[in-house]
Amino acid sequence: MLQKLLLLVLIAPIFVFSQETTITGEVTDANGVMIGVNVTEKGASNGATTDIDGRYSITVQKDAVLVFSYLGYLSQEIKVSDKKTINVLLVEDASKLDEVVLQGFSDVKGRARKRIESIQSVPESVTAVTSEQIDITGIDNIGSFLTQIPGISYGESQDPGTVMISVRGIPQIRYGASPIATVVDGVYMSSADLNNQSLFDIDQIEVIKGAQGLFYGKNAIGGAVVITTKQPKNGFEGKVKAGYGNGNSINLESNVSGSIVDNKSYYRFGVSYSDSDGFIENTTLNKNVDFRRDLGLRGLLKFRLGSKSTLSITGQHNDTKSGAITFINSNDNPSFEDFNPNSYEGNPTADFLGEGTLKSSLVTASFETQFTGFKLQSHTSYSDVDLYYDGDYLSFDPIDNYGPIPAAYQDMNRASRTINEELRLISSNASSKLQWNLGVFLQSIDSDWDTNIFLNQDVTDFDYTNTVTDRITADENKLNSIGLFGFLEYDFTEKFNVSVGLRNEWETLKNTENVSSIHSKRSYNAFQPKLSASYKIIKDKMLYASYSRGFRSGGYNPVEVPDSGIKKEINPEFTNSFEIGAKTSFWNNRFILNLAYFNTVFEDQQVYRFGSDGVRSFLGTVNFEESKSSGFEIDTKLRLTKYLDLLGGASFINTEITKAFEESAIGNKIPFAPQSSFYLGVFTNFKTGDNSKISANINVENKGKKYWFADDLYGVDQKDIFQDPYTLINAKLIYDIKDFSIGIWGKNIFNTKYNNEWWPFGVFDGDLYGGPLGDVRVPSEPTTYGLELTYRF
Repeated sequence: MLQKLLLLVLIAPIFVFSQETTITGEVTDANGVMIGVNVTEKGASNGATTDIDGRYSITVQKDAVLVFSYLGYLSQEIKVSDKKTINVLLVEDASKLDEVVLQGFSDVKGRARKRIESIQSVPESVTAVTSEQIDITGIDNIGSFLTQIPGISYGESQDPGTVMISVRGIPQIRYGASPIATVVDGVYMSSADLNNQSLFDIDQIEVIKGAQGLFYGKNAIGGAVVITTKQPKNGFEGKVKAGYGNGNSINLESNVSGSIVDNKSYYRFGVSYSDSDGFIENTTLNKNVDFRRDLGLRGLLKFRLGSKSTLSITGQHNDTKSGAITFINSNDNPSFEDFNPNSYEGNPTADFLGEGTLKSSLVTASFETQFTGFKLQSHTSYSDVDLYYDGDYLSFDPIDNYGPIPAAYQDMNRASRTINEELRLISSNASSKLQWNLGVFLQSIDSDWDTNIFLNQDVTDFDYTNTVTDRITADENKLNSIGLFGFLEYDFTEKFNVSVGLRNEWETLKNTENVSSIHSKRSYNAFQPKLSASYKIIKDKMLYASYSRGFRSGGYNPVEVPDSGIKKEINPEFTNSFEIGAKTSFWNNRFILNLAYFNTVFEDQQVYRFGSDGVRSFLGTVNFEESKSSGFEIDTKLRLTKYLDLLGGASFINTEITKAFEESAIGNKIPFAPQSSFYLGVFTNFKTGDNSKISANINVENKGKKYWFADDLYGVDQKDIFQDPYTLINAKLIYDIKDFSIGIWGKNIFNTKYNNEWWPFGVFDGDLYGGPLGDVRVPSEPTTYGLELTYRF
């Protein structure tokens, strides 16, 4: 009897598995592949969701019936029988398209938590835009997207790689890591210098706010930007776009994609080029300082390895050349008032026309394979980033004061080479109550940072043919990182969901200062837990709460400045973020209203200092022991009619530095962080014929009060020196007829002026500097406008 029982135990699994079969396939509609379609086994809890290629894989009983469903489409039921592959074409529900029943907003699928899911079901603040919205709002880089999101600000300063991003009161540090992680097709972008590269061939962009260390590791203390590029499919298609605007601006873009072998191998290649003479004139040299040229190349090869595996190989290259060190100095511009950050007059007067270049290359390999109940993902990447700039010397030394006297100029070179590898296991049964993923992340970064001053021996020689080089810094840095992480999510009921995740990062930093031949090495680890819970009160109305911890890597200053707080080592920065919110939908999904309250506590916040103590000048990053940021956000969509949508949002932020070695900073606001912002977009889209339509958009972006420095280093109180709120208005109109379209656009159409950067150096007045230094600022871009033509084939 015992032998028979053992035999039954051994053969039972074989019998059970013999009744199961794995079905794969692709789901499309009239426009192409569909992402996020629910595929379930009728009468069971088993399920899957189509991926970025519209593909799915599900293991079911041989006599099962598969149900394919998606909001706004007719569901389909197909019996499995002996099939191994089931491809489905979904058709829109005619009742939803009827003139009487106005269709609401579609359910946007996001990838913020490393799987495809509705952004309205994620228990955190998530915003996403699709390719259609990207086109009509004129998004052409990460900055033009981020500025449309309340609670986030973006600006460029000084050179092609120096950007100023602030997220919920968490600012980016000059030359330092961004507070927000950028991920393209699942691949982590390691260099902050890549945050202003041009964007093209994009299918969707989403941003998730709050510390995202669990999913994205280091430097995601403020959130993550997740970019998904357009994927190739069977057949051949392409696009050519050309544009021209003021400032003698030229924009060209083209891409082609298709299949090498239908259903097995694909390609997609794209190129983007833009060139502008600029708008801001240097009155000493009679040349524009804000000229810019961008070249972007991107190629993708994709292979389906059987029914369960895919391999994608991507290559990307960006080459940017632009003006650099574009400061305006109050010494040479009487209309630019000292100690007034809301003074916007004057022109650059530097004797040396600055120029910056940013070159980056990226190669990635992404592999995914499906097992029963889970899938394995691997993302391997190598990036090489080189940034260089030169320009007139901005110094506190009397040899030069950033003006028309050719006494000195400066240059800087930053370079990094990065290898990333991430292995991740992800549950793939979309209908299961338990969702999970776990994995490991490896990173190795080699970087260099060199700065030099070139002293002119003849101050009447504007060509600088006779100079002496003063080497300031020549640092080599190495960072090695290992991260382990895991995440579990469980539906206790149909309404109540809880998730928990843990990640720990181990980092080792090495620094070689070649000027002084000093070596340094240190290690630390960063523990990053994440907890969240959500409860659906009724259909389409959810309350949620979350806690997450994030960290920004430590680093090294070029030099240590005694008694200034600027040490050679920069400590890692940590944030503890709490968020509560509500996600709601009303009126047949025509009105979406999301609310969030957040509170963030900083540990060892990284703050940039640039100035003088009356004896010497210094610049670098310091750590303040503790700061706080809290605020309230609103994000809403309203479909008033079939042809008119309103999109809007607002953010109100309160920040405070609570502990710092510099006592004058305590009680002040966190610098470079707008205290409020709002966005309003008006969209219309209507047919003018069987093969023609008009799309139009007007959007309003407002950024609130912003403080420029953290303490009274400059001899003035922070509360008295701030930038006033400002508002930008942008618009775009597109007329489509068959495969052609023509568009006209304008940005900052009322020519609102503001400063991207401002420093009150005018306070430094005395014999030490040979006279007053004068304030410096980086002006905003004026009104730009243009025309574009597109042909799709």
